[in-house]
Amino acid sequence: MAKDLRTFIQKLQTEMPEDFIVVKKEVDPRFEITAIQQKLENEGRFPFLIFEDVKNAKGQKSGFKVATNIFAMRQYCALALDLDKEKWRMETSFKFAERSMQRFKPVVIDKTEAPVKEVVITGDDVDLRYLPAVTHHEMDGFPYLPDAVVSADPDTGVYNSSHHRMIVAGKTESRIWMSPRHLWNYYMRAQEKGRPLPIAHVLGHHPGFYLATEAISSMEVDEYEIIGGVIGEPLRLVPSETYGERLLVPADAEVIVEGEILPNQRDAEGPFGEFTGYYGPQRWSPVVKITAITHRKNPIYLNILVGHADTAILGGIPKEAGIYEEIKRAVPGVKGVHFPISGCCRFHAYISLNQRVDGEGIVAGMAAFPHHDELKHVIVVDDDVDPFNERDVLWAMATRVQPDLDINIIKNARGGTLDPSAVKHAVGGKMIIDATRPVTRPFSERINIPADVMNRIDLKDYIS
Repeated sequence: MAKDLRTFIQKLQTEMPEDFIVVKKEVDPRFEITAIQQKLENEGRFPFLIFEDVKNAKGQKSGFKVATNIFAMRQYCALALDLDKEKWRMETSFKFAERSMQRFKPVVIDKTEAPVKEVVITGDDVDLRYLPAVTHHEMDGFPYLPDAVVSADPDTGVYNSSHHRMIVAGKTESRIWMSPRHLWNYYMRAQEKGRPLPIAHVLGHHPGFYLATEAISSMEVDEYEIIGGVIGEPLRLVPSETYGERLLVPADAEVIVEGEILPNQRDAEGPFGEFTGYYGPQRWSPVVKITAITHRKNPIYLNILVGHADTAILGGIPKEAGIYEEIKRAVPGVKGVHFPISGCCRFHAYISLNQRVDGEGIVAGMAAFPHHDELKHVIVVDDDVDPFNERDVLWAMATRVQPDLDINIIKNARGGTLDPSAVKHAVGGKMIIDATRPVTRPFSERINIPADVMNRIDLKDYIS
């Protein structure tokens, strides 16, 4: 059986039943789903949620279930990569790195074998409002489709999968916001020729599909092959309803929304509650014409809650893996890289290393920046500090840093397009905090309990 959202849900129910919640009461996708998530988050809880009775954008019963919080705990991602749920720290990032390099060529199957073709909606029957598209935050301008968008390079046919927000603007109209990366590049080249760019929004698949979508790769790499590697088997594809073999789409998805980004057409899009925890502004964005919707019977619509743990962890794990490899070339003693939730998965990184000579902490920090333009702040710690424990990292910063000696600032570097603190668009500063102990002079020893005593004490013998 091919891996998909349903096989993962079964695995999650078996491995982590205490973190699996089904909500049977009717909910409105306008704020109610996210309000429930926020209340749970306020209690420090991040269960995987399935809402069984959800209205659509018209206020009617949708017939779709909505699943969310699938990336809200790193343990879920460990399971998605076939690891034990306890191996959720750097092991998860290492496994992602290993699998993303395996590369399985996808296989194309017949439409009759594709679960996502069980229900096909085309022509005048197409209506985006038929979907239970979620409105996340109070000032969001529209309901949004927040999952992965796939498209083929208009010149080479190589596939890209990347996360982009698309609004429900009407029956068959959407608008899309694109950062200037792969999909934007495809669109600009198609627009120069006066042609629309065919795309498909993938709403529900195995979590490995979306983790792989966050991989940082070159324009020449087919990301369907990366997805196959991360999932651990060739991705099954099927010709789209509108474009046939010109646009192959994931056969085991829950929902596919087909459309095309129109050349030289713009309209208002936004505001939208972004990964930063702030609203991204309203923009004049490209218009998308929706041409078909296909889905499974009894479909499960996957929603990714932007600006919360769901996106922070989803975006963090692939970046940790990539930046670790970049740093290792310069500093072989690197032990771990973590993008914490507090840094929105993009702005902060904690790096631990076994420093052999003074200055390697600064080299490690500098090596991290070119790999990810949105990264602003790097804190480098010794390997006696767990980079996945923010309390430990901040303790190291408090006790091993002199601000005038150990903080290095780089000005006017390429930065993120959604950084709300930026004075100049996509340009900003970078900071390296070297919280490592010096190698060439004595430094105070960290307090500890004798290891032999720690090993022989079992709390169950003392505390019932």
